[in-house]
Amino acid sequence: MRELQKMGPAKLREYESMPGHTPRPPDRPEHPLRWDEECLRFTSQTKRNFFFGIIRAAGMVGLGMVIFAGIGLSILFALMSAGGSQIGYSHFLALGKTTSILSLFFLALWGGASLIYRLFPNFAAGYQPGPMWELNRRTGMVTVYANPAKRSTAWRVAHQLPFHEFDCYLQSTPSHQGLPQFNLSLAHYRHEAYVTLVGVFGASSTHEEQRAAWDMVQRYMDTSQPLPDTPLWEEFRPLDPTTLAHDQQTGRPPRYWRDMDEETFQQKVHEHQDRLNAFYRG
Repeated sequence: MRELQKMGPAKLREYESMPGHTPRPPDRPEHPLRWDEECLRFTSQTKRNFFFGIIRAAGMVGLGMVIFAGIGLSILFALMSAGGSQIGYSHFLALGKTTSILSLFFLALWGGASLIYRLFPNFAAGYQPGPMWELNRRTGMVTVYANPAKRSTAWRVAHQLPFHEFDCYLQSTPSHQGLPQFNLSLAHYRHEAYVTLVGVFGASSTHEEQRAAWDMVQRYMDTSQPLPDTPLWEEFRPLDPTTLAHDQQTGRPPRYWRDMDEETFQQKVHEHQDRLNAFYRG
């Protein structure tokens, strides 16, 4: 559902219209992030990206809170002054100064981090030099990499094992509000090889989406079946022999998702959610 909602037909057509777009870009084999008919490969953002992202978010949230608090206190002071309380010009002046100083501080955090992202995108943003793991549909192997954070150890293989030897675990961790958050991970039954799927599928407040994600991963790794019929995989369907034969046999339109209008797409999203709920909730 997360993929359906984020990658609608309009977004897919926007990506397609970009200059030089192709389902087989030249840098694809060496890129630490990959999602196509051959493999799922994942890596995380750099620590710098996370650091500047936190600063920018803190600036945005802090500025909003200061402005909201300043307006609220101004209204409160005005009501107290009208009611005969000893609230005078000096109180409003002190509130104005405090609000201005805090607003400038949080604005500097927000603007400074945004400026760094704009002027030095390669320094502030980006991903680790190497991948963390890879699920390869062609070979049926799972590759876990040793240390993707350093260029000297990026792409160094720690484990390469068959997919069918991994068990999937549905994990539950509390959110900041104490509510359960579900995510998936794979663990080898004998070796200390782990794959955390939360980076690709995210965490969810219900376990149905995670169970559906695991079924999709199993479908993806099964070369006797076509690729999962989702928007993000559509442009890769002609590149996978099993999927191509299936689509030719069933008459599936090559641009089923990409040429869909928004109203029809939203209807498909609701129908898909209903089917997921009925199947996984019984």
